[in-house]
Amino acid sequence: MAPDNYGKQLTSCPRCGYVDLILSVPAAFSSASNTETAHRVVRDDDASMSSRHAARATISAAPPVVPAKQLAMAPSNTRGQFGCLGVVFGGFFGIFAAGALDFYARYGSFPPDIPPDRTSLVIGCAASIVSLLSFILAISAIRPAIVHRRMVNKGEPAAAAIWRLGWYCCRCAIVYFQAGEAPPGIASGQPLTPAQFQHIVWTAGGYAKTRPPPPPFDR
Repeated sequence: MAPDNYGKQLTSCPRCGYVDLILSVPAAFSSASNTETAHRVVRDDDASMSSRHAARATISAAPPVVPAKQLAMAPSNTRGQFGCLGVVFGGFFGIFAAGALDFYARYGSFPPDIPPDRTSLVIGCAASIVSLLSFILAISAIRPAIVHRRMVNKGEPAAAAIWRLGWYCCRCAIVYFQAGEAPPGIASGQPLTPAQFQHIVWTAGGYAKTRPPPPPFDR
């Protein structure tokens, strides 16, 4: 495997001493992401035969790389959090709608022409409380997610400056920096696990506290 375009002499892997399976971290991350996408296509029963064939070709040609999330420049976005919140909020709204429909079915208007019975009052009060709680839950969940996303967006430029300087050895599954390109406190050519490298990058971005620090590297 030829390494990425690099204007300087590429230093070999500090572990195995070879350069034939060296990729820049951005290229390794892209390769891992493409491979994971290809695996999903292969498992998709609705995918066409040509799509599956292309996906298998991608998998066969892909170099051995750790999962993409282990080389990610920043934490994943919060779309999953909003998706779960939407399910919860939808459930609460369904309860409220059911109570409102029951009330309307019994009395035909709001306010009702005749006084509601005790059961309808209980259903109406419960639906109102659930609706209020769902609103409070939505606000309490959305605000931290927005703050977290802003923090990540603010720190990504600093993290990217270090992330793109890393080199990944597909044979040894380690990351290292070329001479003169390592961040302060890290020796050039020092082998790092993907978790250690990611911790360095995320620290530069200001969001390393989102996960515990990795264990020391054992040579």
